Amino acid sequence: MRDINELCASPKMTKKEKKYYDRIKTNLIGKTIKEVFYEELNYETELEYWEYSNEIHSVDMNVILQLENGQIIQIKWDNEFYCYGIGFEILKEITNKDGIKKIKVTKNLNWKKLIGKQILGINVLWDISEGITTEYSGNRIVKSENTVIKIPQSWEFEFEGLKIWISALEIKENETGNFWADHLSIFFTNKAQERYELVKKASTQHRV
Repeated sequence: MRDINELCASPKMTKKEKKYYDRIKTNLIGKTIKEVFYEELNYETELEYWEYSNEIHSVDMNVILQLENGQIIQIKWDNEFYCYGIGFEILKEITNKDGIKKIKVTKNLNWKKLIGKQILGINVLWDISEGITTEYSGNRIVKSENTVIKIPQSWEFEFEGLKIWISALEIKENETGNFWADHLSIFFTNKAQERYELVKKASTQHRV
């Protein structure tokens, strides 16, 4: 079994990863944020639960960035690499969806300071896990092999003088972080991301 440090040190980039980086570069790097929306499950209540603290937001579904050039980017948790990491797609328009509540957060103090600012770079923080996959025929093992799973756990956005982090992480009631989650958490300060060790726990990273 290979040591995890050996895996992290490997410079080899897959075609899938390169395409992922190229899509990020083309659609986000150098672009300016105009509006920001969250999509949450609609709990049929006036209460909103996305503002976990003044440094962290917690979102069930998606973060939607409307850019100055008119492009709309939906950042989401998905299984492009494995369940679940950070993915994104281009939307033609922002629409209402059954069972989903759309919340405009452009004027929230955390986002307000980023409106009109250019995205200078995105650092993709990967998590790598190695294990053994076993196939059975009845009670008999017919195949056993080492498997490596690599997912984009978090994105670190770099603006002039500022950084934020979006992670496929859910903060539990006991305030621990559940990684590889079908949930997004947005961290607006380095202190907040350090608390959940987004950068420290990354197996490897790549700046776009």
